[in-house]
Amino acid sequence: MRVLNKLFARPLPLYLGCIGALLYLRLFTLPGTPIVIPGIDQWVYLAASWRMLNGETIYKDFFQFTAPGTQTLYLALFKLFGVHAWIPNAVMILVGLAFAWVLVIISRRVLTGPSAYLPAALFVALSFLIEVNATHHWYSALAVMAAVALTIDARSPLRVAGAGLLCGLAAFFTQTTGALAVLGLWAFLAWECRHKSQNWRWLLVRSGRLLGAFLSAVVTLNAYFVWKAGPEQFLACTVGFMLKYFRTYPINNLQVYLRQVPDARHWYSLYHWGEWGLLHALLPLVYVLFFVRYCRERSKQPGEPWERLVLLNVMGFCLFASVAPGPSLLRLRIVALPPALIVLVWFLRSPRTVSKVLRASLWLGATILIVGRPLAWQMRSTHRLDLPSGRICVRSGDSRDELQWLANRTHPSDYFFDFGSEVDPYVLLQLRNPTKMPFLTPTDFTRPEQVRGVVEALEEHRV
Repeated sequence: MRVLNKLFARPLPLYLGCIGALLYLRLFTLPGTPIVIPGIDQWVYLAASWRMLNGETIYKDFFQFTAPGTQTLYLALFKLFGVHAWIPNAVMILVGLAFAWVLVIISRRVLTGPSAYLPAALFVALSFLIEVNATHHWYSALAVMAAVALTIDARSPLRVAGAGLLCGLAAFFTQTTGALAVLGLWAFLAWECRHKSQNWRWLLVRSGRLLGAFLSAVVTLNAYFVWKAGPEQFLACTVGFMLKYFRTYPINNLQVYLRQVPDARHWYSLYHWGEWGLLHALLPLVYVLFFVRYCRERSKQPGEPWERLVLLNVMGFCLFASVAPGPSLLRLRIVALPPALIVLVWFLRSPRTVSKVLRASLWLGATILIVGRPLAWQMRSTHRLDLPSGRICVRSGDSRDELQWLANRTHPSDYFFDFGSEVDPYVLLQLRNPTKMPFLTPTDFTRPEQVRGVVEALEEHRV
């Protein structure tokens, strides 16, 4: 009994332990075989890290348009542990735990009691267990939320500088997320300066610390890659391409909004429709509704933590703005949703019966999904394969057949060009891409000169 009392007296470790165990069941089959997650995002970055491990230079020897943070992270892990299929799954468990921890820290500053744990539970249920794709958005969004956690209590020069470093780290993974996060934090500091009638020196000191730390992080983290690829090539890939061609791919522009609808052929798609509806109802409306309420009630309810809530909503709106040009479900779930869930639970903090029922319903739904989805994955039939990167599990029979066919006809370090497999074979089979392109598209996202380069490389290496 004493042990149980100690556990429940400090619920956060127990809470995170339960989440960690369920995330493990989502990403590994017992006792420890990684479940290969289909989807292009994570495999593009893992394949890039594999190329860097073989001595190639990002932006120079192969094309990439995002900042080099994700590739650098996986490169470091490959060097430390070797090229293994379990690495992205293990990293995602750590990311999920870190996200849950940061969300609880922030929630405790604006919510009380069990409600402080509800946003993290909702995020795991509605976002993490769906988008277990180890893409760059996870790392940049986590860094920004950590910056919010660091500054939500106080904005001393030291804390502001730390937040600037975290925003710079976010930009090392996703350029736009880091840039808009530091802009949002500066906007909040300007609001706070006026709200508290501070002098201009107060704002000037903190602005200098924020921007100085941000720029220091950006320059320090990217300097090596700028030097290796050359400033012109680095900027052409990470800035020029993003401005000119990024939105030509259908999922990267406004046309994707409300277009990614769930499959309606099965009864269990009702859950997906509910999640889809909640996501689009919240973003960005919840931030607008908060500011309307703030303007109406700030003088009537001085006991509310208004400054903390304003910071949270400003940063949440900036995170939404960072993905608004291409609001795909993946970007909305990972980047824009975390602050919105805290604000949603804050709106339901009232002791009235309706609010209590809604909170209980959210708890029930989140618990069912957090427990049910991993257990469902454990009970599904999977196919095991022994590959150069280790033993894996795949759900799709087509993926199993494709990987097995390639494994029987290739050896590690053979040249191979993938035209769009559900599961990328480069890392799993340790194959080498002879071209500069990770994939091709039938849109202006793939440039004519890039297509010519692919053809020439394939002819040269006779793949």
